[in-house]
Amino acid sequence: MGALATRGRPFSETSPLIPSFFKRVIVSVLSLVVVSAAVVVVKAEQTPATTPTTGAVIPPASAPAPRPVVANPVAPLAAAQPVAAPAAQPVAAPVAQPVVYQQQAQPVYAPAGDPYGFTSWLNATRASYGLPAVGYDPNLTNWANVNNSHQSSRGMGHYVMGPARRQNSAMGSYGTIGGMWMASPAHRAALLDPTIRFIGIAGAGAYWTFNAY
Repeated sequence: MGALATRGRPFSETSPLIPSFFKRVIVSVLSLVVVSAAVVVVKAEQTPATTPTTGAVIPPASAPAPRPVVANPVAPLAAAQPVAAPAAQPVAAPVAQPVVYQQQAQPVYAPAGDPYGFTSWLNATRASYGLPAVGYDPNLTNWANVNNSHQSSRGMGHYVMGPARRQNSAMGSYGTIGGMWMASPAHRAALLDPTIRFIGIAGAGAYWTFNAY
């Protein structure tokens, strides 16, 4: 058999370039196989296993229907009960007490200042007739003195009365003038007048004057 010739270095089966190339190819193929196997394993784990059945198809399990959530029942608010206001108690109006007006008693004046005591005698006499007592008024006595002055110069009479409504004149002694006036109806009426309240009396010598109002 002839020999094959080539330029340069002759081909040899033991050249180191060929084994290195095949090693790289084998490593690449093995790497692809390992990666493919890993991908298959991962997909197998993610895909749920199905059990083949004959004749019956089992539907996939469905998630349980969510149960309606019912809120806790709230007790209805009790209707407000009407509160009855306390009945107003009738207030009785105070009964007006009748005002009793008592008749004011007329003041009884003691015959203080009466130098003759005529007022005491007159009150005793009036009391025997059921008449009220009278008081002594020095002002009426002063006016009686004025009238006595006129009597002394002009004779017995009624010359000055001042505020008096009643006046008696006399000529005599003190012990006799009371009896003389009571013996004369007109003079007695002056002494027993139920409307008089005050008197005055004065004497000048034999002349006397009695004033009253």
